[in-house]
Amino acid sequence: MTTMTRERLLSEAEHLMREKGYSAFSYADLSKIVGITKASIHHHFPTKDILGEEVVIQALADTQRVFEQIEASEKTAAQRIAAYVDLFAQSHRASLLPLCCALSAETANLPSNITDQTSRYFDMQIEWLMSVVSRGVAAGEIAPQGEPSDLALMIINLCEGASVVARATARPEVFSSSLKYIKLLLNTR
Repeated sequence: MTTMTRERLLSEAEHLMREKGYSAFSYADLSKIVGITKASIHHHFPTKDILGEEVVIQALADTQRVFEQIEASEKTAAQRIAAYVDLFAQSHRASLLPLCCALSAETANLPSNITDQTSRYFDMQIEWLMSVVSRGVAAGEIAPQGEPSDLALMIINLCEGASVVARATARPEVFSSSLKYIKLLLNTR
């Protein structure tokens, strides 16, 4: 399998997981989309849980690169947090749930290797948000209202929750409202 085919399989599997959920897609779905046989998929990803784990590992790496881009382009904590919230709004505009959100809804039915990677993915986001908040407090951009770890959890909770609510109610304004209250809670300057 070429690298391009492997990347396409991972990309399409992620799309299906975010659109339908992990349990609701099959190798038959992936085969139709990519245009290769199920046997070819199984040759490179012997089981669906191996494919699912690789999808999360790739998403984690992709998100780390996005965070690096945000760090380079957005200079204040408020701008970085706004860019983070916009990632969730972009997912909504594409009619997709964030990957962590989609997977966490199925935690009870996921193989342990996928839940482990999903936890790593959440932890990476929380650590980045803690860093943004800590640096914002140190720079005087954020008035300290609590521990950076608690504030990071609050931000991710609002974004993940907004994703579910926006999808269920078809209200994309949930994201701008969430950002407004994040800024209010952080007392950004």
